[in-house]
Amino acid sequence: MTNKTDTPAAKTAGAPLYRQLAATLRQELESGKFGANAPLPAERDLAASFQVSRDTVRKAIRLLEEQGVLYSDHGRGTFAAPEAVRQMSRFLDSFSEDTIKRGGTPGQQILLMETVAAGMAIASLLQAEPSAPLLRLKRVRLMNGVPVGLQDSYLRLPPGATLEREQLERRGSLYRVLIEDLGIKPSESLESVGAVAALPEEAGVLGVAPGTPLLICERVMLSDRREPIEYCEMRYVPSYRYKTRVNKWSLG
Repeated sequence: MTNKTDTPAAKTAGAPLYRQLAATLRQELESGKFGANAPLPAERDLAASFQVSRDTVRKAIRLLEEQGVLYSDHGRGTFAAPEAVRQMSRFLDSFSEDTIKRGGTPGQQILLMETVAAGMAIASLLQAEPSAPLLRLKRVRLMNGVPVGLQDSYLRLPPGATLEREQLERRGSLYRVLIEDLGIKPSESLESVGAVAALPEEAGVLGVAPGTPLLICERVMLSDRREPIEYCEMRYVPSYRYKTRVNKWSLG
C-alpha cells in the first residue's frame, strides 16, 4: 500500500487491509484531493493503484460510506461527500449516545408506537407517497430518570421491515435497532431549531409549568444511501443543553 510512516494506514498497521485502505482514502479526501461531489476512480483502478483486491476496495468504500465520507449513486459511481456533510456525520449521535458521553444514564418511556398514514407534509419530507404507511413513535426521553424531552418520530421503513416495541425496549436506542436489527445506517441529519411554549399536556409529562419555553428541533434523518428515513420533532426542557451541527432546512 504505502511505506510512509505518518499515514493513517501506517498508524492502523495490523488492522484489516480494507481499514488501512479506508484510512488512506480518507486522508486523501481530507487533504482536498477530491472536491465536493467529485467521483472516485473506478474500483479496478483503485485496486491496481493500491495493489489490493477489488473486494478490499469494496469493503473500504462501504466503511467510508457508513462514516458519511463517501456516497454512491447506483449506476454512476462513488463520490466524495461535501465537507459540511462529512463534518456533520462525524458528530451524529443518538440521544442515548449523547447522554452517555455527558456521563448520564439514558432512558425512555414509550407513549405511542403505531402505523399511521403519511400526511402530505411528512410524506414530502420523507419522499414517500401520500398516505404511505409510516411507523410513528412517540417517547419521553429521560436522563438519569428525569424527563428532559419529548420525541415524536415518523419512520419510513423498507418494504417488509418491522420494528417491535420489544426491540426498542431491549436496545434502548432507536438507532441501534435500525443499525443492528434492520441494517439501516443513519448517516446525517438536516435540522431546524427554534423555541415553543409548552402546552399543558407536554408540561405535565416534562414536569414544567405550562408556557415554559421549550427548545424545539425538527430533523430529517438520512441513511448512508442519502434516503430520508425519519422525521422527528423533539422538544426539550430549558435545562437540557442540545448540541449538534445544524444544516438549515425548511418545512416550506
